[in-house]
Amino acid sequence: MRQTGNYLFLLVFLFVSMLLLMSVHNLMLMKLVGLCLITGLCASAFLITRRHRDQLILVPLGILALAVYVTTNTASEPFLLKFLDKILWLAFSGYLILIVFRQIFEAKSIKAQEIYGAISIYLLLGFLFTQIYEIIMVIDPAAISFDPRNFAGNSIQVGDVIYFSFVTLATVGYGDVTPAIPAARAVCVIESITGIMYVAIFIAKFVSIHSGRSAKSAEQE
Repeated sequence: MRQTGNYLFLLVFLFVSMLLLMSVHNLMLMKLVGLCLITGLCASAFLITRRHRDQLILVPLGILALAVYVTTNTASEPFLLKFLDKILWLAFSGYLILIVFRQIFEAKSIKAQEIYGAISIYLLLGFLFTQIYEIIMVIDPAAISFDPRNFAGNSIQVGDVIYFSFVTLATVGYGDVTPAIPAARAVCVIESITGIMYVAIFIAKFVSIHSGRSAKSAEQE
């Protein structure tokens, strides 16, 4: 029988990480939160996946991403390491999304864990696109324009990019931050469409499961 992953830990962890990353402005605390985020995601991925093959891919990816993150925050010339760090984190979070998506989409019934998993995927999508924006900003720091009235005196931090990513994913509109180059605008369009399609797909899936179970119960009666 297929085991359902425990997604509640992942969901709570993602919410707490998002709030901390968007609230903390001290550089050292930000690095510590980032370290905890990668470590916690590695632990979450190990708890969620039930396939040995997935563990063989996710665990080394997570360990490598963790090692590069630590090195990046201690190196004097971190440009290439920063780029590698974002790529590894992108690969790790993307593969984790695929695992959770596959397990939930194979579900035959709707339970609390499936709902936790669906919300976790949505949050992971926001983090995944955050990494894409940060990769673009490594290449061109001016790729995203932050309103100096709201970000004056502060260097752009990962929490600011997370804010931009989730605003785009939820399609609630911009006010104090906008994409400034074509590549950033293109990614914004993709993220907006992804957010809308994701919600539609899972609503349709859950309705389909519920309708199927209702029809089966009616036939048995």
